[in-house]
Amino acid sequence: MSEEKEIKKTVTEKDNGSRKAAAASPLETEKISRLLVSFCIPALASSLVTSVYNIVDQLFIGNLLGVAGNAATNVVFPAVTLISALSLMCGVGSSNSMNIHRGRGDTKTAAKCVGGGFGMMILFGLAVMIPMLLATRPILTLFGCTESVMPYALDYARIIALSFVFSMISAAGTFLVRADGAPKFALYCIAVGSLSNVFMDWIFIYVFGWGIKGAAWATFLAQAISTAMVLWYMTKRFRSFTLSAEDFRPDLQIYGRLAAIGFGPAFNFGTQAIVQIFINNALRKYGAQSVYGSDVCLAIAGIAGKVNTFASGVVVGLTNGLQPISSYNFGRKNYKRVAEAGKKVVGLVLAIGFVIFLCYQIFPVQITSLFGEGDELYFEFAAKYFRIFYLLIMLFGLQSSVAGFFSSQGKVKQSITISLVRQVIFFPPLLIILPKFFGLTGVLVSGPLSDLAMAVVAGTLFIRELKKLES
Repeated sequence: MSEEKEIKKTVTEKDNGSRKAAAASPLETEKISRLLVSFCIPALASSLVTSVYNIVDQLFIGNLLGVAGNAATNVVFPAVTLISALSLMCGVGSSNSMNIHRGRGDTKTAAKCVGGGFGMMILFGLAVMIPMLLATRPILTLFGCTESVMPYALDYARIIALSFVFSMISAAGTFLVRADGAPKFALYCIAVGSLSNVFMDWIFIYVFGWGIKGAAWATFLAQAISTAMVLWYMTKRFRSFTLSAEDFRPDLQIYGRLAAIGFGPAFNFGTQAIVQIFINNALRKYGAQSVYGSDVCLAIAGIAGKVNTFASGVVVGLTNGLQPISSYNFGRKNYKRVAEAGKKVVGLVLAIGFVIFLCYQIFPVQITSLFGEGDELYFEFAAKYFRIFYLLIMLFGLQSSVAGFFSSQGKVKQSITISLVRQVIFFPPLLIILPKFFGLTGVLVSGPLSDLAMAVVAGTLFIRELKKLES
């Protein structure tokens, strides 16, 4: 045998070996329903526990400071949403890329995707933190803050901003832990941080008497704890392949590829931050012209937004659990398995959305009362906000779940289109036009109308994609 033939034989054997190793993965051989249970339940729990970070602060602050406290956390929330968006870009981009390359047997590139993901987490965290610290007041004014709420919002925002790098790593890093086949440890990372947040909220607010600053410091320390656990896993327990210092060297080309894959879900959350800013400013303007007043409207919107992080957490959790299964099998060209997993998750999202719809319609006052006391007008507007603005909440989950389904296959265009329809094409124009004719009611009606338009587009794209995968 010639030397050239011997080299070709060796390369072929190595390639076949890597492909056989990849084929042995449970992601390709296990039943889809069983995989979804093993991946979606921990991912769902992780996502729901993550929402506790926001809700716990709101509970403590609302019961301590009332309307002013609830409004203060609301006007800071767009920055938190932006961090969530960027963490999705890093987490989804790096974990999906890692699994697609693993499915192809290319562990060298997969390792660079992990290192690139961490580099992006640090850069994006700093990119949001620094402006927030240097221009806090102008940013909060842009976010819809009133002068009466500003002192509380300034205290909260400046401390929360210090945690943004930790927030990025603790949120995005768990995607890589989950993609490595350790969804339970990913849950532990978030759960430990969340429980720490609850305990420190109580200590700092009620024992030390730090007020809204105490809530912010509790979040900072809790995020640091979660970050430490993620970094420990990545350096001591990561098992898919060996990571080296070379894999973490800054590489703009890698960053660009990861950002492209994670851009869909990031765009979804990023535009939600823009929508929150539009809503806050509309509520500030048209709330002042109503019997409720600006601060009450901002406070109720803040409570409703934080409560709805549970609804979003369900969708995001199920989507996160779907992505390792979908991306790996897409890389292996097992398209029917990709379609089966997508159908099961989207169906579950719609069913849970209907249950959430019933809760919002039946118990809006009871939900609001958990976050502090208020007068009759306060609870009257709360009932209106939940029942009108979230009228089509059962369809809202299609935005994240279907967009996540496309991003897991690296199909960014479809993922972005879904978010564009609701968050850019319909929502902002409706928030500008409808209130001119219907006042505060016009602000509320813009929500379900935008949800309906998004659901039509998302459903159409999803059905078309299923037909292609199953053909």
